Amino acid sequence: MEKPLDDSATQELRPEENHELFWTKKEPRKSLSTFFRNQNKLMVNMLNMMDRKASMMIKINSTLVSGILVFFEHISQIEGGKSIGVIVIVFSFVSLVTAIFAARPPITKFTRDFKKKIGSKYDVAAKKVFMVGLSSHLDLDAYEASYNELVNNQELQIGNQIRTHFVFESELKKGFKMLEFSYNSFLVGFVLAVLIFLFNQL
Repeated sequence: MEKPLDDSATQELRPEENHELFWTKKEPRKSLSTFFRNQNKLMVNMLNMMDRKASMMIKINSTLVSGILVFFEHISQIEGGKSIGVIVIVFSFVSLVTAIFAARPPITKFTRDFKKKIGSKYDVAAKKVFMVGLSSHLDLDAYEASYNELVNNQELQIGNQIRTHFVFESELKKGFKMLEFSYNSFLVGFVLAVLIFLFNQL
């Protein structure tokens, strides 16, 4: 028969009061550090992948649009060529614009979203000193004091990283949605152009 827990053991199992969401009594396990390192690496890799894919669509679509505009008169002489040229220009232009939006430097938007989602909720500088653009209003002394508080507080260290991950993940999702739309637009335009060409040849 198991012995009931004494009062001291029960007290240790109860959640600590007057502490916030990410407070821990001991140093986090090594697995937590590994998790954050992998999470940061994943986000960097996803951003790099998004940039590469957007760059590819920008090169392809800009070449297509430029080429068709230059040689549009020659393309129009082909049966159905005018329709093909217009369709490719329209869909490639849409694909080009959305790819540019997905790949453009996001610092202004990141700063705005950080302030909206994080800055409006947390008024303590130490809880948002890890964010992009949220500490720009602080002078050097206040900035150093906030970092000193963060360095000596594990709860702030974990919480800052998690809050930053939240905003970065939402921005990555928006970027990949635009990139997906860019690829879909290119694909639809290409398929329509081929179908029109085949229809006019039959």
